[in-house]
Amino acid sequence: MQSLYEIETTVKRSAKAQGLSWGVSEEVGKAIRYLEQSNLVGLESFKRIIDIGLDNLTQLLVIDQKNNQNLCPIHFGLFFLDQSHKKNLHQKFYFDSLREPLIIIPFLSKAAKKNLIYFQLDSAEIKLSITPSDILSLSNNVIPHTISKFSISLTVERQTLYSTETWDSLYNLSLDTFVEESEEKKLSGAGAGLTDND
Repeated sequence: MQSLYEIETTVKRSAKAQGLSWGVSEEVGKAIRYLEQSNLVGLESFKRIIDIGLDNLTQLLVIDQKNNQNLCPIHFGLFFLDQSHKKNLHQKFYFDSLREPLIIIPFLSKAAKKNLIYFQLDSAEIKLSITPSDILSLSNNVIPHTISKFSISLTVERQTLYSTETWDSLYNLSLDTFVEESEEKKLSGAGAGLTDND
């Protein structure tokens, strides 16, 4: 078994041999390492992209480009890594097809953490959610080699996954830890005391 370092270095050099810049190649190496470290088939996915040929895939260069079929996952991931901090991108976008969607996960995960945003990818084949705290949610255990007619949403808003009743109940329970304010309580050490210097 190859070490994660060997995987990252080999992928980086392979990407450079395919004509990518050293900077992009380094990002690809890190992305595939991330996938392999997460027990996902990153090397196999990357090899399929190399077999297709990077020149045969469409680069995502601007969000509203006309040709968004057969998108390259490397350039798709890099686009959102580089651009997702822009508020005009915090909405839903639609695309025709993306090859090897597994490869976009490390890029979107890094972008989510860096920019404190949430990604939601929806297609008939898979649903994927990525949060700033490295939590990943997949709708099924197999990631297809290609997805079609998919959307991706970016938002800074966290979804509320609990009911109002749950929040109210827990908040009321937390009130039991509060101490009523009085001079006597302050002198005995409850609360901020007589001097509140923070």
